Amino acid sequence: MSDVHSVNVLDRRRRAAVEFVSWSDHHAHERRRREAGLAQIETHPDALDQRNAIAQQRAWSRRQDHCRHLHDSALAQLRHR
Repeated sequence: MSDVHSVNVLDRRRRAAVEFVSWSDHHAHERRRREAGLAQIETHPDALDQRNAIAQQRAWSRRQDHCRHLHDSALAQLRHR
């Protein structure tokens, strides 16, 4: 009986490790994306666009639309599993 129990524990730990690595990768990706977005706002490489509020608003809008699209896509994938 202890062999069955140890197999279940090992299996649960393995699944938990896989889930943690997946979460960790996703978290790191989100953090890099957020930092890149902030860098784009704070240290814009094009000096002309940096002074242009309309260009900044458009860049922000594109990023928000992209984030919304990714969010909606992820939810749709989860619903169809």
